[in-house]
Amino acid sequence: MYPLLVVPALIQAAPGLPPAFAVPEGLQIKPGTLQVSSYDEETFEVQAAAGQGPMRVTVKGRSWRFALESAGVRAGIFSLLQKFKPALMAGGWTWQWEQRNVARRTDKTSDWWIKAGPSGGAALQVVLMQPGEPRKLTLLPPGPVPEYPKPEEDFPYVTPWPGAQIVGWAASQAPVAADLGDGKQGFVGVNWIEKGYALPDPPSPYEFVVAYREALKAAGWDIDGDSHGNVVQVQASYFRNGRDIRLLLRLADNTMAISVADVGAQLKK
Repeated sequence: MYPLLVVPALIQAAPGLPPAFAVPEGLQIKPGTLQVSSYDEETFEVQAAAGQGPMRVTVKGRSWRFALESAGVRAGIFSLLQKFKPALMAGGWTWQWEQRNVARRTDKTSDWWIKAGPSGGAALQVVLMQPGEPRKLTLLPPGPVPEYPKPEEDFPYVTPWPGAQIVGWAASQAPVAADLGDGKQGFVGVNWIEKGYALPDPPSPYEFVVAYREALKAAGWDIDGDSHGNVVQVQASYFRNGRDIRLLLRLADNTMAISVADVGAQLKK
């Protein structure tokens, strides 16, 4: 509905695997498959007592997703697992369910989960998780008096992701549902202001949604919706202190946009 501002890509360091997992001898990471997420979630199946179904454990935190293949002659799944499983045990991992290739490694300072499964006929798809929390954001609630930030300034009550660099702004119009007075509800066209930012250290889609959703709720906003799939966004409304503000936050790779419509300030009383 609103144009996401296009900003130049930022150069970022290539991610690697953590010390908790070493690629087994004879295997290699399939080129182009390593994906590192600052905050993610994955479900692991843990073997339960005899006669009971599997237990499912959801782990949230940093993730590494990649495919392992033979470093030499093409090999099938069984041959890959013959190298993968002994290497895990030698590295201090403990099976949570060996038949499902789910293992865990813990010590005094860290906790790790890993699982592997077929990825085609000649590769293992591996998910490695380190439990952790998303980064925290703190937002100030809007005050009773409308604010009018300059184009180069952030919105005072919805700040961008830490380290963000503002690259431009745009104005547009779109209808919103609003109180028209005398007990009447309807749609009215209002002005939106969008500010675009480049992100040197962008969050994962899931971290972006979780962090902003929790920060907005803590500041008194109502969450109207969110998603972290193909479209990554959070929609919210603020109806306190005599204000009526609509908000749309979006993330796209290493860019984000903040779109605000101060409906209360635009409607005639």
